[in-house]
Amino acid sequence: MRRFALALALALAACGQQQQPKQEESPIVEAPSYESAIGPQGAAGISTALPMTLEAVRAAAAHYAVAEAPDQVEGEAFTAITLSAGDEVVFRILPTADRAHIHAIVTRSSQARGPRQDIVGRTLFGVAPPDEVPFCLVETVAGAPGFACSTDAAGTFWRVYRLPDAFDESVDSFADIDPDVLHDAVLAEMRWIAPRV
Repeated sequence: MRRFALALALALAACGQQQQPKQEESPIVEAPSYESAIGPQGAAGISTALPMTLEAVRAAAAHYAVAEAPDQVEGEAFTAITLSAGDEVVFRILPTADRAHIHAIVTRSSQARGPRQDIVGRTLFGVAPPDEVPFCLVETVAGAPGFACSTDAAGTFWRVYRLPDAFDESVDSFADIDPDVLHDAVLAEMRWIAPRV
């Protein structure tokens, strides 16, 4: 029995295996193994205004389940393309006005990661790098007051924040929002705008 125990110990040492206590991992904090980044250079591994076809998107985002989905903006219907991982849509691709190419890729998923490891639903405006959010516009976010920020009006990457639930004032401009309220605004969406074709 002693020889067996010694042989087992040597075999484990030779393999470099060590028993360590198992730590629980948080799926929201740990980055996924597929391309989950979104930022000024692109999203989900897409960095150009690809043709708005399932084939082109599948070739560029091979690790995702790619599907068409009906969508609309201000009552105008169009077909979007979704990129899903597991049972969650991680990215939604929106077409140009002529429906020929990718116009934008947006995410509201906590699986996506912004350039500063921004996480939807967790990251606050108060930690946003000032040089990446100097230009902000008031915007409605899922029916609630919010705002969107980028480097300038033509920015390629936008962070969209929802104001705290307690905020119920009507504002016409970003400058009207109290700085303390701004600090606690939570990231609700990230958008990458594709270069024009």
